[in-house]
Amino acid sequence: MRKRTNSIVLSLVFVSLFFVEASFAQNGSVTFPSSELQQMALRYSGNSLNWPVLVNLADHDISSNSFTLTRSDLLQLESFSRTSSSVTESQEKIKSLISSGATIFAKEELNQTNTLIKEYIDAVQTGEIETAIEVGNAIPEAIVELESTLNANRLVQIQAQLAEKTGNVDKRLGLLGGWEDAFEGDLFKESDGLRTFIESYASLEFTDGSSITVEPSTVAVIRKSRIDKLDESADTEISLVQGGLLAKLSAAGKERSKYILNAGASTSELKTQNFYAESDGQETVKLTNYDGTANVSANDVTITIRKNEGTIVREGEPPAPPIELLPSPELAWASSDTVIYNESIIFPFRQVEDAVSYRIEYSTSSSFSAEIKEITLTSNSARIGDLPLGTTFIRVQAIDNLGLRGPFSEVTRVIRNVDNQPPAIFLEEVAGNIVFTLENSFLVQGVTEPDARVEINNVRVPVQASGRFIYQVQNLGVDQTASIKSIDGSGNVNESKLRIVRLTEDVLFNLSLTGSISGNSIRVNQPTVTMSSKAYPELEVIIINEGTTRTVQTDSQGRWGITMNMQEGELSITFKGIRSGVNSLTKSFTVEAN
Repeated sequence: MRKRTNSIVLSLVFVSLFFVEASFAQNGSVTFPSSELQQMALRYSGNSLNWPVLVNLADHDISSNSFTLTRSDLLQLESFSRTSSSVTESQEKIKSLISSGATIFAKEELNQTNTLIKEYIDAVQTGEIETAIEVGNAIPEAIVELESTLNANRLVQIQAQLAEKTGNVDKRLGLLGGWEDAFEGDLFKESDGLRTFIESYASLEFTDGSSITVEPSTVAVIRKSRIDKLDESADTEISLVQGGLLAKLSAAGKERSKYILNAGASTSELKTQNFYAESDGQETVKLTNYDGTANVSANDVTITIRKNEGTIVREGEPPAPPIELLPSPELAWASSDTVIYNESIIFPFRQVEDAVSYRIEYSTSSSFSAEIKEITLTSNSARIGDLPLGTTFIRVQAIDNLGLRGPFSEVTRVIRNVDNQPPAIFLEEVAGNIVFTLENSFLVQGVTEPDARVEINNVRVPVQASGRFIYQVQNLGVDQTASIKSIDGSGNVNESKLRIVRLTEDVLFNLSLTGSISGNSIRVNQPTVTMSSKAYPELEVIIINEGTTRTVQTDSQGRWGITMNMQEGELSITFKGIRSGVNSLTKSFTVEAN
Protein backbone atom coordinates (compact mmCIF):
# COMPACT_ATOMS: atom_id res chain seq x y z
CA MET A 1 0.00 0.00 0.00
CA ARG A 2 2.93 2.37 0.86
CA LYS A 3 4.56 1.76 -2.56
CA ARG A 4 1.33 2.64 -4.34
CA THR A 5 1.04 5.88 -2.36
CA ASN A 6 4.64 6.84 -3.21
CA SER A 7 3.96 6.20 -6.89
CA ILE A 8 0.95 8.50 -6.83
CA VAL A 9 3.01 11.27 -5.15
CA LEU A 10 5.80 11.01 -7.73
CA SER A 11 3.27 11.18 -10.55
CA LEU A 12 1.85 14.38 -9.11
CA VAL A 13 5.37 15.87 -8.86
CA PHE A 14 6.10 15.11 -12.53
CA VAL A 15 2.78 16.62 -13.58
CA SER A 16 3.61 19.78 -11.62
CA LEU A 17 7.04 20.05 -13.21
CA PHE A 18 5.46 19.83 -16.67
CA PHE A 19 3.52 23.01 -15.99
CA VAL A 20 6.17 24.89 -13.98
CA GLU A 21 9.46 23.99 -15.66
CA ALA A 22 10.63 22.44 -18.88
CA SER A 23 9.58 18.84 -19.36
CA PHE A 24 11.87 16.17 -20.74
CA ALA A 25 10.44 13.58 -23.13
CA GLN A 26 11.76 10.07 -23.41
CA ASN A 27 13.52 10.93 -26.66
CA GLY A 28 15.64 13.60 -24.89
CA SER A 29 13.68 16.63 -26.11
CA VAL A 30 12.89 19.60 -23.86
CA THR A 31 9.53 21.39 -23.70
CA PHE A 32 9.03 24.67 -21.87
CA PRO A 33 6.45 27.48 -21.77
CA SER A 34 7.16 30.76 -23.57
CA SER A 35 7.45 32.56 -20.21
CA GLU A 36 10.68 30.64 -19.59
CA LEU A 37 12.28 31.46 -22.95
CA GLN A 38 15.05 33.71 -21.57
CA GLN A 39 15.69 31.32 -18.69
CA MET A 40 16.13 28.42 -21.15
CA ALA A 41 18.39 30.61 -23.34
CA LEU A 42 20.61 31.23 -20.34
CA ARG A 43 20.65 27.52 -19.43
CA TYR A 44 21.36 26.09 -22.87
CA SER A 45 23.29 28.89 -24.64
CA GLY A 46 24.94 30.68 -21.72
CA ASN A 47 23.25 34.05 -22.30
CA SER A 48 19.61 35.08 -21.89
CA LEU A 49 20.02 37.49 -24.84
CA ASN A 50 20.39 34.47 -27.14
CA TRP A 51 16.65 33.67 -26.92
CA PRO A 52 16.02 34.43 -30.66
CA VAL A 53 18.25 31.44 -31.48
CA LEU A 54 16.00 29.15 -29.37
CA VAL A 55 12.85 30.58 -30.98
CA ASN A 56 14.18 29.88 -34.46
CA LEU A 57 15.48 26.44 -33.51
CA ALA A 58 12.58 25.05 -31.43
CA ASP A 59 9.14 23.76 -32.48
CA HIS A 60 6.42 26.16 -31.34
CA ASP A 61 3.05 24.79 -30.15
CA ILE A 62 0.69 27.71 -30.59
CA SER A 63 -2.18 26.12 -28.67
CA SER A 64 -0.15 25.75 -25.45
CA ASN A 65 2.30 28.56 -26.30
CA SER A 66 5.22 26.26 -25.53
CA PHE A 67 8.49 25.40 -27.26
CA THR A 68 10.16 22.03 -27.79
CA LEU A 69 13.90 21.50 -28.38
CA THR A 70 14.89 18.13 -29.80
CA ARG A 71 18.04 16.23 -28.86
CA SER A 72 19.63 17.47 -32.08
CA ASP A 73 18.71 21.05 -31.19
CA LEU A 74 20.34 20.67 -27.78
CA LEU A 75 23.57 19.44 -29.35
CA GLN A 76 23.68 22.53 -31.59
CA LEU A 77 23.01 24.75 -28.58
CA GLU A 78 25.86 23.09 -26.69
CA SER A 79 28.26 24.07 -29.48
CA PHE A 80 26.74 27.55 -29.71
CA SER A 81 27.10 28.01 -25.95
CA ARG A 82 30.89 27.65 -26.24
CA THR A 83 30.93 30.20 -29.05
CA SER A 84 28.75 32.60 -27.07
CA SER A 85 31.06 32.39 -24.06
CA SER A 86 34.09 33.01 -26.29
CA VAL A 87 32.45 36.08 -27.85
CA THR A 88 31.67 37.51 -24.40
CA GLU A 89 35.33 37.15 -23.41
CA SER A 90 36.37 38.73 -26.71
CA GLN A 91 34.15 41.75 -26.11
CA GLU A 92 35.84 42.35 -22.75
CA LYS A 93 39.24 41.96 -24.41
CA ILE A 94 38.30 44.55 -27.05
CA LYS A 95 37.42 47.05 -24.30
CA SER A 96 40.85 46.50 -22.77
CA LEU A 97 42.62 46.92 -26.12
CA ILE A 98 40.70 50.12 -26.84
CA SER A 99 41.86 51.59 -23.52
CA SER A 100 45.39 50.58 -24.55
CA GLY A 101 45.21 52.64 -27.73
CA ALA A 102 43.70 50.32 -30.35
CA THR A 103 41.69 53.18 -31.88
CA ILE A 104 44.99 54.91 -32.70
CA PHE A 105 47.53 52.16 -33.32
CA ALA A 106 45.32 49.39 -34.82
CA LYS A 107 42.34 51.25 -36.24
CA GLU A 108 41.81 49.01 -39.30
CA GLU A 109 42.05 45.77 -37.31
CA LEU A 110 39.68 47.18 -34.68
CA ASN A 111 37.12 48.04 -37.37
CA GLN A 112 37.38 44.52 -38.82
CA THR A 113 36.88 42.98 -35.38
CA ASN A 114 33.91 45.23 -34.61
CA THR A 115 32.38 44.23 -37.96
CA LEU A 116 32.59 40.56 -36.96
CA ILE A 117 31.00 41.35 -33.59
CA LYS A 118 28.13 43.13 -35.35
CA GLU A 119 27.65 40.23 -37.78
CA TYR A 120 27.55 37.84 -34.83
CA ILE A 121 24.96 39.95 -32.97
CA ASP A 122 22.85 40.24 -36.14
CA ALA A 123 22.94 36.46 -36.60
CA VAL A 124 21.87 35.92 -32.98
CA GLN A 125 19.02 38.41 -33.24
CA THR A 126 17.70 36.71 -36.39
CA GLY A 127 18.18 33.26 -34.84
CA GLU A 128 20.72 32.05 -37.44
CA ILE A 129 22.66 29.66 -35.23
CA GLU A 130 25.04 28.30 -37.90
CA THR A 131 26.03 31.80 -39.04
CA ALA A 132 26.46 32.90 -35.42
CA ILE A 133 28.77 29.94 -34.69
CA GLU A 134 30.82 30.50 -37.85
CA VAL A 135 31.26 34.24 -37.29
CA GLY A 136 31.72 33.89 -33.53
CA ASN A 137 34.51 31.34 -33.95
CA ALA A 138 36.37 33.77 -36.23
CA ILE A 139 36.41 36.55 -33.63
CA PRO A 140 39.25 35.21 -31.36
CA GLU A 141 41.61 35.04 -34.34
CA ALA A 142 40.73 38.65 -35.19
CA ILE A 143 41.44 39.62 -31.58
CA VAL A 144 44.91 38.05 -31.82
CA GLU A 145 45.63 40.04 -34.98
CA LEU A 146 44.29 43.22 -33.36
CA GLU A 147 46.49 42.84 -30.28
CA SER A 148 49.55 41.94 -32.35
CA THR A 149 49.15 45.03 -34.56
CA LEU A 150 48.53 47.26 -31.54
CA ASN A 151 51.72 46.12 -29.82
CA ALA A 152 53.76 46.35 -33.01
CA ASN A 153 52.67 49.93 -33.70
CA ARG A 154 52.56 51.17 -30.11
CA LEU A 155 55.79 49.66 -28.76
CA VAL A 156 58.83 50.90 -30.66
CA GLN A 157 62.36 49.67 -30.18
CA ILE A 158 64.74 52.39 -29.04
CA GLN A 159 68.50 52.46 -28.92
CA ALA A 160 70.92 53.25 -26.12
CA GLN A 161 74.06 55.24 -26.88
CA LEU A 162 77.58 54.69 -25.63
CA ALA A 163 77.95 58.20 -24.22
CA GLU A 164 81.39 57.87 -22.62
CA LYS A 165 84.06 55.25 -22.18
CA THR A 166 87.43 54.82 -20.52
CA GLY A 167 89.92 52.28 -21.89
CA ASN A 168 89.01 49.42 -24.22
CA VAL A 169 85.30 48.61 -24.53
CA ASP A 170 83.78 45.95 -26.80
CA LYS A 171 80.32 45.60 -28.31
CA ARG A 172 78.41 42.62 -29.69
CA LEU A 173 75.60 43.11 -32.19
CA GLY A 174 72.90 40.50 -31.57
CA LEU A 175 73.12 37.30 -29.57
CA LEU A 176 75.13 35.52 -32.27
CA GLY A 177 77.47 38.37 -33.17
CA GLY A 178 81.17 38.54 -32.39
CA TRP A 179 82.88 41.02 -30.09
CA GLU A 180 84.38 44.11 -31.73
CA ASP A 181 85.68 47.52 -30.67
CA ALA A 182 83.07 49.97 -29.40
CA PHE A 183 83.36 53.73 -29.82
CA GLU A 184 81.66 56.69 -28.19
CA GLY A 185 78.44 57.42 -30.03
CA ASP A 186 77.77 53.77 -30.95
CA LEU A 187 74.11 52.72 -30.67
CA PHE A 188 72.90 49.57 -28.91
CA LYS A 189 69.51 47.91 -29.44
CA GLU A 190 67.77 44.79 -28.14
CA SER A 191 70.04 41.72 -27.81
CA ASP A 192 73.24 43.78 -28.19
CA GLY A 193 75.98 43.31 -25.60
CA LEU A 194 78.72 45.45 -24.05
CA ARG A 195 81.99 44.30 -22.44
CA THR A 196 84.60 46.14 -20.39
CA PHE A 197 88.05 45.01 -19.27
CA ILE A 198 90.22 45.31 -16.16
CA GLU A 199 90.76 49.08 -16.38
CA SER A 200 87.86 50.26 -18.53
CA TYR A 201 84.48 51.87 -17.88
CA ALA A 202 81.48 52.63 -20.08
CA SER A 203 78.36 54.76 -19.77
CA LEU A 204 75.17 53.90 -21.70
CA GLU A 205 72.43 56.53 -21.97
CA PHE A 206 68.77 55.94 -22.89
CA THR A 207 66.31 58.31 -24.54
CA ASP A 208 64.38 59.09 -21.32
CA GLY A 209 67.51 60.38 -19.58
CA SER A 210 68.29 57.16 -17.70
CA SER A 211 71.80 55.70 -17.81
CA ILE A 212 73.92 52.79 -16.64
CA THR A 213 77.60 52.96 -15.71
CA VAL A 214 79.38 49.71 -16.54
CA GLU A 215 82.33 48.90 -14.29
CA PRO A 216 85.59 47.11 -15.24
CA SER A 217 85.52 43.40 -16.18
CA THR A 218 81.79 43.45 -16.87
CA VAL A 219 79.55 41.87 -19.50
CA ALA A 220 76.00 43.24 -19.91
CA VAL A 221 73.28 42.56 -22.49
CA ILE A 222 70.29 44.74 -23.43
CA ARG A 223 67.40 42.25 -23.43
CA LYS A 224 64.67 44.80 -24.10
CA SER A 225 64.60 48.50 -24.93
CA ARG A 226 61.25 49.87 -26.07
CA ILE A 227 59.13 52.96 -25.68
CA ASP A 228 55.34 53.11 -25.53
CA LYS A 229 54.14 55.84 -27.90
CA LEU A 230 50.83 56.11 -26.02
CA ASP A 231 52.28 57.44 -22.74
CA GLU A 232 56.00 57.78 -23.60
CA SER A 233 56.92 55.20 -20.94
CA ALA A 234 59.96 52.99 -21.47
CA ASP A 235 60.27 49.24 -21.08
CA THR A 236 63.91 48.32 -20.52
CA GLU A 237 65.52 45.06 -19.45
CA ILE A 238 69.25 44.65 -18.83
CA SER A 239 71.04 41.37 -18.06
CA LEU A 240 74.25 41.54 -16.05
CA VAL A 241 76.26 38.44 -16.99
CA GLN A 242 79.22 39.25 -14.77
CA GLY A 243 80.85 42.27 -13.17
CA GLY A 244 79.12 45.36 -11.83
CA LEU A 245 76.94 48.21 -13.04
CA LEU A 246 75.25 51.26 -11.58
CA ALA A 247 71.76 52.04 -12.89
CA LYS A 248 70.58 55.65 -12.71
CA LEU A 249 66.95 56.19 -13.70
CA SER A 250 65.71 59.62 -14.65
CA ALA A 251 62.93 61.19 -12.59
CA ALA A 252 60.39 60.48 -15.33
CA GLY A 253 61.73 56.96 -15.87
CA LYS A 254 61.46 56.13 -12.18
CA GLU A 255 57.77 57.07 -12.12
CA ARG A 256 56.40 56.02 -15.51
CA SER A 257 58.69 53.38 -16.96
CA LYS A 258 59.50 49.75 -16.31
CA TYR A 259 63.14 48.86 -15.72
CA ILE A 260 64.19 45.27 -15.13
CA LEU A 261 67.72 44.24 -14.18
CA ASN A 262 68.62 40.54 -14.35
CA ALA A 263 71.73 39.41 -12.49
CA GLY A 264 72.46 35.75 -11.88
CA ALA A 265 69.33 34.07 -10.52
CA SER A 266 67.76 37.40 -9.51
CA THR A 267 65.37 39.75 -11.26
CA SER A 268 65.00 43.32 -9.95
CA GLU A 269 62.24 45.75 -10.91
CA LEU A 270 63.61 49.22 -10.27
CA LYS A 271 61.75 52.25 -8.96
CA THR A 272 64.93 54.03 -7.94
CA GLN A 273 67.33 56.59 -9.36
CA ASN A 274 70.44 54.90 -7.96
CA PHE A 275 70.89 51.10 -7.91
CA TYR A 276 74.05 48.98 -7.98
CA ALA A 277 74.34 45.31 -8.98
CA GLU A 278 77.39 43.06 -8.84
CA SER A 279 77.64 39.45 -10.07
CA ASP A 280 80.54 37.03 -9.82
CA GLY A 281 79.22 35.33 -12.96
CA GLN A 282 78.64 32.05 -11.12
CA GLU A 283 76.63 31.80 -7.90
CA THR A 284 76.42 35.11 -6.02
CA VAL A 285 74.77 38.46 -6.79
CA LYS A 286 75.02 41.53 -4.55
CA LEU A 287 72.39 44.25 -4.92
CA THR A 288 72.33 47.66 -3.24
CA ASN A 289 69.75 50.43 -3.50
CA TYR A 290 70.44 54.09 -2.71
CA ASP A 291 67.08 55.69 -3.58
CA GLY A 292 63.42 54.74 -3.92
CA THR A 293 62.62 51.02 -3.95
CA ALA A 294 63.51 47.88 -5.88
CA ASN A 295 61.59 44.59 -5.92
CA VAL A 296 64.04 41.68 -6.05
CA SER A 297 62.83 38.20 -7.04
CA ALA A 298 64.58 34.83 -7.03
CA ASN A 299 63.31 31.26 -6.63
CA ASP A 300 59.65 32.37 -6.39
CA VAL A 301 60.36 34.77 -3.50
CA THR A 302 60.15 38.57 -3.83
CA ILE A 303 61.47 41.14 -1.36
CA THR A 304 61.58 44.93 -1.45
CA ILE A 305 64.80 46.77 -0.70
CA ARG A 306 64.41 50.44 0.14
CA LYS A 307 66.80 53.38 0.26
CA ASN A 308 70.23 52.42 1.63
CA GLU A 309 69.37 48.72 1.83
CA GLY A 310 70.87 45.74 0.04
CA THR A 311 70.52 42.00 -0.39
CA ILE A 312 72.46 38.97 -1.57
CA VAL A 313 71.11 36.30 -3.92
CA ARG A 314 72.84 32.94 -4.19
CA GLU A 315 72.14 30.28 -6.80
CA GLY A 316 69.17 28.12 -5.82
CA GLU A 317 68.21 30.31 -2.84
CA PRO A 318 65.70 33.13 -2.29
CA PRO A 319 67.00 36.68 -1.73
CA ALA A 320 68.38 37.39 1.71
CA PRO A 321 66.18 39.67 3.85
CA PRO A 322 66.92 43.39 3.34
CA ILE A 323 70.22 44.42 4.90
CA GLU A 324 70.86 47.97 6.09
CA LEU A 325 73.92 49.44 4.39
CA LEU A 326 76.74 51.10 6.29
CA PRO A 327 76.59 54.92 6.39
CA SER A 328 78.80 57.03 4.18
CA PRO A 329 82.21 57.99 5.62
CA GLU A 330 82.65 61.56 6.84
CA LEU A 331 85.51 63.57 5.37
CA ALA A 332 88.36 64.49 7.70
CA TRP A 333 89.01 67.80 5.93
CA ALA A 334 87.49 71.05 7.17
CA SER A 335 86.53 71.96 3.61
CA SER A 336 85.36 69.87 0.68
CA ASP A 337 87.60 71.90 -1.68
CA THR A 338 91.40 71.74 -1.77
CA VAL A 339 94.06 73.34 -3.94
CA ILE A 340 97.33 71.45 -4.45
CA TYR A 341 100.46 72.03 -6.49
CA ASN A 342 101.79 68.45 -6.43
CA GLU A 343 100.53 65.48 -8.43
CA SER A 344 99.54 63.48 -5.33
CA ILE A 345 97.52 64.01 -2.16
CA ILE A 346 96.71 62.20 1.08
CA PHE A 347 92.93 61.71 1.21
CA PRO A 348 91.73 61.08 4.81
CA PHE A 349 88.24 60.25 6.09
CA ARG A 350 86.68 59.06 9.32
CA GLN A 351 86.29 55.36 10.02
CA VAL A 352 82.86 53.74 9.81
CA GLU A 353 81.93 51.22 12.49
CA ASP A 354 81.72 47.61 11.17
CA ALA A 355 83.35 48.56 7.87
CA VAL A 356 85.64 45.82 6.53
CA SER A 357 87.07 47.95 3.73
CA TYR A 358 86.59 51.19 1.83
CA ARG A 359 86.39 52.04 -1.85
CA ILE A 360 87.55 55.39 -3.22
CA GLU A 361 86.52 56.65 -6.65
CA TYR A 362 88.10 59.67 -8.32
CA SER A 363 87.42 61.16 -11.71
CA THR A 364 87.75 64.34 -13.76
CA SER A 365 83.99 64.02 -14.42
CA SER A 366 81.71 65.52 -11.76
CA SER A 367 79.09 62.86 -12.59
CA PHE A 368 81.67 60.02 -12.38
CA SER A 369 80.63 58.83 -15.82
CA ALA A 370 84.10 58.78 -17.42
CA GLU A 371 87.80 58.57 -16.57
CA ILE A 372 86.99 56.77 -13.31
CA LYS A 373 89.74 55.30 -11.15
CA GLU A 374 89.28 53.42 -7.90
CA ILE A 375 91.25 52.38 -4.84
CA THR A 376 90.20 49.64 -2.39
CA LEU A 377 91.76 49.84 1.08
CA THR A 378 91.23 48.82 4.69
CA SER A 379 92.61 51.98 6.35
CA ASN A 380 90.92 55.38 6.52
CA SER A 381 93.37 57.32 4.35
CA ALA A 382 94.93 56.83 0.93
CA ARG A 383 97.57 58.48 -1.20
CA ILE A 384 96.06 59.41 -4.55
CA GLY A 385 98.71 59.97 -7.18
CA ASP A 386 99.03 61.04 -10.81
CA LEU A 387 96.38 63.73 -10.41
CA PRO A 388 95.96 65.73 -13.62
CA LEU A 389 96.01 69.49 -13.79
CA GLY A 390 92.60 70.97 -13.14
CA THR A 391 89.78 69.53 -11.01
CA THR A 392 89.53 65.96 -9.74
CA PHE A 393 86.41 64.76 -7.93
CA ILE A 394 86.84 62.23 -5.09
CA ARG A 395 84.32 60.21 -3.07
CA VAL A 396 84.48 57.18 -0.76
CA GLN A 397 82.09 54.45 0.44
CA ALA A 398 82.23 51.85 3.20
CA ILE A 399 81.90 48.10 2.51
CA ASP A 400 80.52 45.64 5.09
CA ASN A 401 81.47 42.04 5.83
CA LEU A 402 79.05 40.79 3.14
CA GLY A 403 80.69 42.92 0.47
CA LEU A 404 77.72 45.32 0.18
CA ARG A 405 78.69 48.87 -0.72
CA GLY A 406 77.21 51.70 1.30
CA PRO A 407 76.27 55.14 -0.07
CA PHE A 408 79.04 57.48 -1.22
CA SER A 409 80.37 60.31 0.88
CA GLU A 410 80.16 63.97 -0.01
CA VAL A 411 82.22 64.67 -3.11
CA THR A 412 85.56 66.42 -2.59
CA ARG A 413 87.02 68.71 -5.27
CA VAL A 414 90.80 68.74 -5.55
CA ILE A 415 92.22 71.37 -7.88
CA ARG A 416 95.79 70.87 -8.97
CA ASN A 417 97.57 74.03 -10.07
CA VAL A 418 101.10 74.86 -11.19
CA ASP A 419 102.77 78.22 -10.87
CA ASN A 420 101.69 79.30 -14.34
CA GLN A 421 98.08 78.31 -13.66
CA PRO A 422 95.39 80.82 -12.66
CA PRO A 423 94.32 81.01 -9.01
CA ALA A 424 91.58 78.67 -7.85
CA ILE A 425 88.09 79.86 -6.90
CA PHE A 426 85.97 78.21 -4.20
CA LEU A 427 82.39 79.42 -3.79
CA GLU A 428 80.82 79.02 -0.36
CA GLU A 429 77.27 77.81 0.27
CA VAL A 430 77.13 76.76 -3.36
CA ALA A 431 76.93 73.10 -4.38
CA GLY A 432 77.52 72.61 -8.07
CA ASN A 433 77.12 75.49 -10.49
CA ILE A 434 73.50 76.44 -9.81
CA VAL A 435 71.83 78.21 -6.88
CA PHE A 436 68.21 79.09 -6.16
CA THR A 437 66.78 82.16 -4.46
CA LEU A 438 63.42 83.82 -3.88
CA GLU A 439 64.94 87.28 -3.61
CA ASN A 440 65.88 89.90 -6.20
CA SER A 441 69.53 89.65 -5.12
CA PHE A 442 72.07 86.99 -4.20
CA LEU A 443 75.19 87.13 -2.02
CA VAL A 444 78.19 85.52 -3.73
CA GLN A 445 80.83 84.41 -1.21
CA GLY A 446 84.06 82.60 -1.87
CA VAL A 447 87.76 82.14 -1.34
CA THR A 448 90.70 82.54 -3.71
CA GLU A 449 94.41 83.27 -3.36
CA PRO A 450 95.00 86.34 -1.13
CA ASP A 451 97.02 88.19 -3.77
CA ALA A 452 94.52 87.63 -6.57
CA ARG A 453 92.16 90.22 -8.03
CA VAL A 454 88.47 89.20 -8.17
CA GLU A 455 85.92 90.48 -10.66
CA ILE A 456 82.25 89.52 -10.59
CA ASN A 457 80.29 90.48 -13.69
CA ASN A 458 83.25 92.77 -14.56
CA VAL A 459 83.00 94.60 -11.21
CA ARG A 460 86.15 94.68 -9.03
CA VAL A 461 85.51 92.98 -5.67
CA PRO A 462 87.75 93.48 -2.58
CA VAL A 463 89.72 90.40 -1.43
CA GLN A 464 90.54 90.01 2.27
CA ALA A 465 93.92 88.88 3.58
CA SER A 466 92.50 85.37 3.99
CA GLY A 467 91.48 85.31 0.31
CA ARG A 468 87.80 85.70 1.16
CA PHE A 469 85.50 87.84 -1.00
CA ILE A 470 81.82 88.88 -0.86
CA TYR A 471 79.61 90.49 -3.50
CA GLN A 472 75.87 91.14 -3.76
CA VAL A 473 74.41 90.49 -7.24
CA GLN A 474 71.46 92.87 -7.61
CA ASN A 475 68.34 93.11 -9.80
CA LEU A 476 68.09 89.42 -10.59
CA GLY A 477 66.05 88.21 -13.51
CA VAL A 478 64.43 84.78 -13.55
CA ASP A 479 67.57 83.00 -14.78
CA GLN A 480 71.05 84.46 -15.25
CA THR A 481 74.70 83.46 -15.07
CA ALA A 482 77.25 85.35 -12.98
CA SER A 483 80.87 85.49 -14.16
CA ILE A 484 83.40 85.22 -11.32
CA LYS A 485 87.04 85.81 -12.28
CA SER A 486 90.19 85.46 -10.21
CA ILE A 487 93.31 87.04 -11.76
CA ASP A 488 96.85 86.68 -10.41
CA GLY A 489 99.77 89.06 -10.83
CA SER A 490 100.94 87.26 -13.98
CA GLY A 491 97.62 87.86 -15.67
CA ASN A 492 96.45 84.24 -15.39
CA VAL A 493 92.66 84.21 -15.26
CA ASN A 494 90.36 81.60 -13.74
CA GLU A 495 86.69 82.16 -14.57
CA SER A 496 83.86 80.36 -12.83
CA LYS A 497 80.25 80.51 -14.02
CA LEU A 498 77.45 80.47 -11.45
CA ARG A 499 73.87 80.08 -12.61
CA ILE A 500 71.52 82.06 -10.34
CA VAL A 501 67.84 81.17 -10.61
CA ARG A 502 65.15 83.29 -9.00
CA LEU A 503 62.34 80.84 -8.39
CA THR A 504 58.87 81.97 -9.43
CA GLU A 505 55.47 80.34 -9.31
CA ASP A 506 55.01 80.94 -13.04
CA VAL A 507 57.83 78.50 -13.84
CA LEU A 508 57.66 76.02 -10.97
CA PHE A 509 53.91 75.51 -10.98
CA ASN A 510 53.33 75.35 -14.73
CA LEU A 511 51.91 71.86 -14.27
CA SER A 512 50.68 69.29 -16.75
CA LEU A 513 48.35 66.62 -15.39
CA THR A 514 45.64 64.17 -16.34
CA GLY A 515 42.84 66.51 -15.38
CA SER A 516 42.59 70.29 -15.29
CA ILE A 517 44.10 73.04 -13.17
CA SER A 518 42.78 76.54 -12.68
CA GLY A 519 44.42 78.83 -10.16
CA ASN A 520 44.65 76.89 -6.91
CA SER A 521 42.05 74.31 -7.96
CA ILE A 522 42.84 70.91 -9.45
CA ARG A 523 40.01 68.85 -10.97
CA VAL A 524 40.64 65.18 -11.72
CA ASN A 525 38.66 62.64 -13.71
CA GLN A 526 40.09 59.52 -12.06
CA PRO A 527 41.90 58.66 -8.80
CA THR A 528 45.26 57.90 -10.46
CA VAL A 529 46.78 61.15 -11.72
CA THR A 530 50.03 61.73 -13.61
CA MET A 531 51.55 65.15 -12.93
CA SER A 532 54.66 66.57 -14.60
CA SER A 533 56.44 69.83 -15.28
CA LYS A 534 59.79 71.34 -16.20
CA ALA A 535 61.59 73.39 -13.57
CA TYR A 536 65.34 73.36 -12.95
CA PRO A 537 67.98 70.69 -12.26
CA GLU A 538 68.95 69.70 -8.71
CA LEU A 539 65.54 70.29 -7.17
CA GLU A 540 63.48 67.90 -5.06
CA VAL A 541 59.71 68.07 -5.41
CA ILE A 542 57.66 67.20 -2.31
CA ILE A 543 53.94 66.55 -2.85
CA ILE A 544 51.62 66.18 0.16
CA ASN A 545 48.00 65.17 -0.41
CA GLU A 546 45.74 64.47 2.59
CA GLY A 547 48.52 62.90 4.68
CA THR A 548 50.27 61.10 1.80
CA THR A 549 53.77 62.38 0.94
CA ARG A 550 55.57 61.67 -2.34
CA THR A 551 58.98 62.98 -3.43
CA VAL A 552 60.74 63.05 -6.78
CA GLN A 553 63.89 64.73 -8.06
CA THR A 554 64.21 66.74 -11.23
CA ASP A 555 66.53 65.33 -13.88
CA SER A 556 69.43 67.07 -15.64
CA GLN A 557 66.97 69.01 -17.81
CA GLY A 558 64.82 70.09 -14.87
CA ARG A 559 62.01 67.71 -15.79
CA TRP A 560 60.01 65.80 -13.21
CA GLY A 561 56.94 63.62 -13.20
CA ILE A 562 54.96 61.50 -10.78
CA THR A 563 51.92 59.21 -10.84
CA MET A 564 49.91 59.00 -7.62
CA ASN A 565 46.47 58.26 -6.23
CA MET A 566 45.14 61.78 -5.66
CA GLN A 567 42.45 62.29 -3.02
CA GLU A 568 39.98 65.15 -2.76
CA GLY A 569 41.11 67.83 -0.34
CA GLU A 570 44.31 69.77 0.21
CA LEU A 571 47.46 69.24 -1.87
CA SER A 572 50.74 71.12 -1.46
CA ILE A 573 53.80 71.13 -3.70
CA THR A 574 57.18 72.20 -2.28
CA PHE A 575 60.44 72.65 -4.17
CA LYS A 576 63.65 72.06 -2.20
CA GLY A 577 67.29 72.30 -3.26
CA ILE A 578 68.80 68.79 -3.34
CA ARG A 579 72.26 69.92 -2.28
CA SER A 580 71.26 72.72 0.11
CA GLY A 581 68.26 70.95 1.65
CA VAL A 582 66.47 74.29 1.92
CA ASN A 583 62.77 74.56 1.07
CA SER A 584 62.43 77.20 -1.63
CA LEU A 585 58.80 77.60 -2.65
CA THR A 586 55.49 76.03 -1.64
CA LYS A 587 52.03 76.33 -3.15
CA SER A 588 48.75 74.81 -1.98
CA PHE A 589 45.92 73.51 -4.14
CA THR A 590 42.45 72.08 -3.61
CA VAL A 591 41.76 68.75 -5.34
CA GLU A 592 38.23 68.15 -6.58
CA ALA A 593 36.76 65.24 -8.54
CA ASN A 594 34.83 65.89 -11.77
